[in-house]
Amino acid sequence: PQWGGFYFTGEYAFNLGVGFASDPHNFGRAWFPCFDNFTDRAIYYTNVTVDSSYKAYANGYLTETIDNGDQTTTFKWTMDEPIPTYLASVAIAKYEEVVMNVNDIPVILTSLAKDTANLRSSFENLPACIERFEQVYGAHSFDRIGFNCVPFNSGAMEHATNIAYPLYAIANGSKTSETLYAHELAHHWWGNTITCRTQEDMWLNEGWASYSERIFLEAVYGRARYNEDIEENHRAVLQFAHVQDGAILPVSGIGHANTYGRHVYNKGADMVHTLRGMMGDTAFFAACAGFQQEFKFQDVSTEDMLRFFDEYTPYSLSGFFNQWIKEAGFAHFDILWVLEQEGFYNVRIKQTPRFNEVKYQNVAVALTAFSASWERYDAQVMIMNNEQTFKVACPFEPVYWAFDFEDKISDAVTTDWASLSGSGEVEMPQSLMRKITYDAGNADSILLRIEHHWAPADGTFGVPTGAVISRQRYWTVDGIWGDDTELSSELIYSGLTTPSPEYGYLDNELIRITEDSLVLLYRATASMPWQVAPDYIKNTGSLFDKRGSIAISKLKKGQYALAMYDANLASGGSISTTKAEFRAYPNPADDVLTIEFADKHDCCVVEITNVQGQVVLSEKLKGKSSTKKLNIAKLAAGTYFVGVVTDNLAYDIKRVVVE
Repeated sequence: PQWGGFYFTGEYAFNLGVGFASDPHNFGRAWFPCFDNFTDRAIYYTNVTVDSSYKAYANGYLTETIDNGDQTTTFKWTMDEPIPTYLASVAIAKYEEVVMNVNDIPVILTSLAKDTANLRSSFENLPACIERFEQVYGAHSFDRIGFNCVPFNSGAMEHATNIAYPLYAIANGSKTSETLYAHELAHHWWGNTITCRTQEDMWLNEGWASYSERIFLEAVYGRARYNEDIEENHRAVLQFAHVQDGAILPVSGIGHANTYGRHVYNKGADMVHTLRGMMGDTAFFAACAGFQQEFKFQDVSTEDMLRFFDEYTPYSLSGFFNQWIKEAGFAHFDILWVLEQEGFYNVRIKQTPRFNEVKYQNVAVALTAFSASWERYDAQVMIMNNEQTFKVACPFEPVYWAFDFEDKISDAVTTDWASLSGSGEVEMPQSLMRKITYDAGNADSILLRIEHHWAPADGTFGVPTGAVISRQRYWTVDGIWGDDTELSSELIYSGLTTPSPEYGYLDNELIRITEDSLVLLYRATASMPWQVAPDYIKNTGSLFDKRGSIAISKLKKGQYALAMYDANLASGGSISTTKAEFRAYPNPADDVLTIEFADKHDCCVVEITNVQGQVVLSEKLKGKSSTKKLNIAKLAAGTYFVGVVTDNLAYDIKRVVVE
């Protein structure tokens, strides 16, 4: 359904105060006359008359229930705290209540009687959520907390004290959607107590509420769960936010069409994590609570937040707000080299941003050194320049240096690390390497860290003649292990533009037509020239489906990158080619798949590959024809890719499902 407005659905009547497609987005005007903006606040007295079998809930607290003597009941609600129009609400149904009291805050959850058991189960961790939010954001501002279950399948709405919450989120009493109620509750601070002044600063509402989901996970399930969710979101933002929103956008300064897009919600949360990492927990949470109190029941801007949070740190946050928040793209940092000199270690850091050419400044981050015996030393530094050398007095001889080892800032890197002993296989999904096997040799344990850099591979120090190196990504493999340790891994390459996290928008600028000339490059350090990597096997499947895998039999410390030897097939210039256009139907298909060409073709090949990139059917078409029927009865049910290979046309590809 259309997002926003007033709904009459079966036994329910309710409103959603934001209209995603409306202009302005504020949608109080859907059910009462008002000035619909983020700055106009008012208190509310809401009287609702319903059939006596129904109950009505609105903002604030219930002041009176009147039996009208005609089989109708009037519910009178009072909202003493001023709120913008879009936060006013009403929900009507044959509701039953689940009542709590948390920190002297009345909590009313409502659903139909048949759903109350599921409601209790799904909201089991709500008290912990409330307590944590009060700890880090300050005292709750409103008379109560309320959630009303409604039959809406596209999300929830944070009406002050009277949240509209989807029935699907409590199905079977599951807790799989509990971050949704954490998000909506967080709006009682970020959005309802303080509200963005304009739609361009919606990240102050939605980015902070999205980040608060992770605060909830940290409180209930621990820091490891927080880190996992932060890293998953960071990966999704780097890989897909610009695709899903249709442009590379900043967090603040968003246009109307993307007010509720991925950059606002997901990248907004990513940047709040970075702000916490730069400031440190004590200063960050003190600033959060102080900001809520200082601007209570007021509209705010990014500039207001900059000025206020700046008072809680010994260094300027202008670089963070003006560059990380107001500029499109991502910061990116890498260690070029480390040199020992007169008892100190000089660590050289270089910036190569993703999607911009900004020089990021006032970046507070840690450089971490490890000894062979795993002693650790953290040096706090402040990055100000595109290249910068830091003089570190490490108290031991380091064997491994890491930039931002704890991933406290969300630059254009996703990482995984593990402490490993014995032998086996380890999953490191955010490194975008898979099938990682290890044999620690004689060591009790080893430290393996793999960084996936979503940024251009730096070719300053040289690349093989004729090779075009990836502008999208590269890897750093490092850690603590000896010569008798054996490691291997596999990486996926893909030129596909698909929403699949495994294949989508990874190498689409590098692999335009075929991966035939694709090579893997290696260098031991970031200050050495790239060379063709040893000890790898490229598994292409079809040469023209633009995806496959590379198996590295002897994974070494250093950096890896993809490159093309045929510059016409890689990035660096615009390529205009005609494709062999065709249709594949029916889809889904059963025993027979029909290929229909836009033009008649002679002597081309139809290939079908599975999701692993393996060719499962290849058939040569002879004689000029515009249609061809393929027998696919022997193919197992699943997803496949169909393409056409010709001598003088590029490869087109279609996704089909076989039943």
